[in-house]
Amino acid sequence: MRELIVGTAGHVDHGKTALIEAMTGYNGDETVQEKERGITIDLSFCHMRREGVNVAFIDVPGHERLVKNMVSGAFGFDAALLVIAADEGIMPQTLEHLAVLRIVGVERIVVALSKADRVDDATLRRRKEEVEALFTQSEGPRLVGVLPTSIHDGASIERLKDLLFGLEARRGEDAPFFRYYIDRLFSPKGVGTVVTGTVLSGRIERGQKISVAELGKAAAVRAIQIHSRESEEAHTHQRAALQLDLPHTQLQKGFLLCSRGYFRGFTTIDVHFKERSDAPPHGSEVLFITGSKRIEARILYYADERYASLRLSQKAFTRFGDPFVVLHKGRLTGGGEVLVPISEPIRKNRKIPLLDVLRLRDFPKAFEILLHNHARGFGLISSQQRFALSHEEALGIARGIEGAFVDEKALVLYPAEAMDRVRRALEAIYEHNPQALLSPAAVTLRMRWASEALVAEVMNRMLDEGVLKEARGLYLRADQDEQQLQNGLEERIYRVLDEEGITPEAPYNLYDRLMIDRKEGDRVLKSLSRRKKVIRLAHNLFVTEGNLRRVLEMMKVIMQEEGYIDIRLFKEKSSMSRKYCIAYLEYLDKSGEVIREGERRRARYANAKL
Repeated sequence: MRELIVGTAGHVDHGKTALIEAMTGYNGDETVQEKERGITIDLSFCHMRREGVNVAFIDVPGHERLVKNMVSGAFGFDAALLVIAADEGIMPQTLEHLAVLRIVGVERIVVALSKADRVDDATLRRRKEEVEALFTQSEGPRLVGVLPTSIHDGASIERLKDLLFGLEARRGEDAPFFRYYIDRLFSPKGVGTVVTGTVLSGRIERGQKISVAELGKAAAVRAIQIHSRESEEAHTHQRAALQLDLPHTQLQKGFLLCSRGYFRGFTTIDVHFKERSDAPPHGSEVLFITGSKRIEARILYYADERYASLRLSQKAFTRFGDPFVVLHKGRLTGGGEVLVPISEPIRKNRKIPLLDVLRLRDFPKAFEILLHNHARGFGLISSQQRFALSHEEALGIARGIEGAFVDEKALVLYPAEAMDRVRRALEAIYEHNPQALLSPAAVTLRMRWASEALVAEVMNRMLDEGVLKEARGLYLRADQDEQQLQNGLEERIYRVLDEEGITPEAPYNLYDRLMIDRKEGDRVLKSLSRRKKVIRLAHNLFVTEGNLRRVLEMMKVIMQEEGYIDIRLFKEKSSMSRKYCIAYLEYLDKSGEVIREGERRRARYANAKL
């Protein structure tokens, strides 16, 4: 079934809700407050269906003080039905709503001249000309048609319905993830928590788990309804009600439901204003709205005031290109699109050039600018949120950046400067320790910011230049003899362990100090252990056989003098830490020469051989 989402907008009392009721038989003004005041306060929803086409209406408020609710609905429109009363014509909120529709990217607008029965033909013609002139004068949505309508004229209602059913849905967002803003929240008795919203991208199935971005936790979808009908799934461009397994008290209107791992929240974002009117001064407090999310923010303009940094009072989980509007003192003052949804600490003199190329979707240039700002590389793993690009699209751009290195597995783009930094570090290591025997994995443990693939690339370049040579996956200086290094490893490791006495350091620290690969070091330790030259006391604790004998003799003396040994006494007599005392006592337990009574150990025999 072809799905369409049509928003109705227009000045207060111009007859939007009545017009929808005439087409669908449904009056969306549900709350007591709405019925008493006769205006739509929140978003109302209904639909009509014909021959494989479903048109879902989102009726949004027209009252000037309720424009923020209108913005919430406009985020997911395929088209808009702009209602203008024939007896009043274009009014202030007509223009304001048209600006919002333009900002959020609505491409097509149908204008219904409501209450046509109240005016003569000449007035209708004049109203139509005014509407056409309005759309001619401004860029933005295309005017599909202007239809005189009256809820008392069934033929005019049918003509309007025919036009709406004939519209094509705009292409849905091509993204692999589910994204959905909560725009209403209910807790029906016996049902649990139910939320409504528009599926902005992806799909969701009954029983699937999704992430509640603001809570950082998962929620299971127990049931799905599409226009009051049970469904096994909901997909892009559908209005859907979801029953969740979270208490309604934990959720709020504006919370983002999404696939896990795609969105991070930030309190600083950079935006581009496509439209501004009566712009709030630099530093003003404003209300930032995207989708049904509303966040109080402070606006800080750049030198080019088309761009601004928004300092948000709470995290926003936005995506590159997301439309937004800003309200100042309750009035719409402008809007545009999010350009930098991930907080980007970059110098101001570089920020405007970055925003310029992002606005133009010149991503190769944006990547080059970002590389200058990220000397240690920047990640492409968040490319869906950061640039609205798939990983493959981002990698394709990264591969074209001259002089840069792309780690396609780790999804990191490194500048040439990063490779130079790795090379200088490697040269320093081999200069300090000519006998260093390293793998890329071992080097990355020293340089946490560098990926293994980056280090391997640099080491292979040094290999090609004859600076290094390679043996069994390990790299050594070209002037060193591999066999001599291998043969000397056992002696080097044993000597250091023996010098460290009864409290040796962990093997990994020892390997780092000797500049040898961890796997190679482990191989040597296993060899020493098999020949009983080194004893393994615990997972990361190896001691030479001679030093172990010293400790066992000390323990024997303590038991002879005190009649027993335990952790407290051993610690006091040996001055070793609890970690070492426990390891030696556990080795003692396995010897079979002591009897354990709780935490105390006593010699089994008077002349026990420890």
